[in-house]
Amino acid sequence: MSTQKPVFFNSALNIALNTVKRNIDSGDIVLVQDLNGRIRVLADGHESEQKTAFDKCSQELANALGAYGFPKERAVLYAGDMELGDDVVSDRQPIYEEDALKVWLLDRQIIGQDWMRAPLQRRTTNRRVTFFGIKGGVGRSTALAIWAWRLAKQGKKVLIFDLDLESPGVSSTLLPSEYLPDYGIVDWFVEDSVGQANIIEDAIIASSPLARDLPGEIRIVPAFGRDTGDYLPKLARCYSELSDNAYKPWGERLQQMVEEVEDKERPDLVILDSRAGIHDIAAVSVTRMGADAFIFAVDSLQTWKAYAFLFSHWQKYPKEQLREFRRRLQIVASLVPETDRERYLNRFIERSWGLFRDHLYDEAGAQTTDAFSFDIEDKEAPHYPLQVNWNRGLQEFDPLQNSKGVDEQDVQTAMGKFMTEAQRIVFAGEEDL
Repeated sequence: MSTQKPVFFNSALNIALNTVKRNIDSGDIVLVQDLNGRIRVLADGHESEQKTAFDKCSQELANALGAYGFPKERAVLYAGDMELGDDVVSDRQPIYEEDALKVWLLDRQIIGQDWMRAPLQRRTTNRRVTFFGIKGGVGRSTALAIWAWRLAKQGKKVLIFDLDLESPGVSSTLLPSEYLPDYGIVDWFVEDSVGQANIIEDAIIASSPLARDLPGEIRIVPAFGRDTGDYLPKLARCYSELSDNAYKPWGERLQQMVEEVEDKERPDLVILDSRAGIHDIAAVSVTRMGADAFIFAVDSLQTWKAYAFLFSHWQKYPKEQLREFRRRLQIVASLVPETDRERYLNRFIERSWGLFRDHLYDEAGAQTTDAFSFDIEDKEAPHYPLQVNWNRGLQEFDPLQNSKGVDEQDVQTAMGKFMTEAQRIVFAGEEDL
């Protein structure tokens, strides 16, 4: 009877890495972690050439990893004997390098891979901003709709993508059913999988009547349209990484859809309304699409713990990727209460600064000049919140059903500071703000 202590998921990767380091002196080694968390090695070359060099490593991996390993004869794969797609190269992440040995991780997750992938290449040059919240119910969609209305009132053309596909909100707020286009985002993804997205690409965009009498426009790409039909079967298929029967990562498919619409619409600003939580939609729209990211939060223990969990995961990024997107982050204090507001905001700033300091800011010494680090009271720092105040008049925000439309006094009370600062960040350098 075996007396070996069970290996659990949390320790399996370190065990595999240490086993490789003990047995292999040089080369590029990829640790492949499958959907069940089991780990084996992908080595360069052919088995006929490399088997002897990896024989001891194979045995040790089989013995050490327990339920998270493979039998000796399957513990090492050889790249020269396999047909590998480009995704192996693009998705692997470096986890160890010393002398002549470099070890990579290829983590075959069902979801979550996009949090670790590199930024996507862009063709279009218009501004983008993502509205994101780790938890729902923080007023994100209401703030988005009101800011879009204000921008349209200033003569700007705003293009909104409703990417909260599991719980579409901004579509319903800004597009009454009679204004919906024929199709929506889920239709585009389903048809793109069989090479037919071009047939419906002109039928997934509609104008919001909220901007009907304004000098600008609000254009919406909703989650669904009038002719979408049964939504759930399409939703279940739209996260596929296949396009016309060829492998294409989901983030690249989303980028393609957004750019095709941007080419047609030529907007002043694109707003991506992201799904809440840590789904791949959020990963792509927050970290990979070159968008400024407004991160909505309320001052609760659950919110700060959830963001700490996400921010700590970002520390695993290659340094260049982290530098690329962390400068685009901006925290938003949402639903700031009417009473004891100053005390609430001071506490929020302290906790927000602690979050960024512990996970994203650099340690800055006295002589450091280029560190990404900010004082707690620096009002232009990403941790220093844009402010959206709680307002009774906006709790049931439905301007299309209200004959008076948007109440400007309520908007100014709740979102005046937010809109001023948001435009400063996103439209930096424009003189007409």
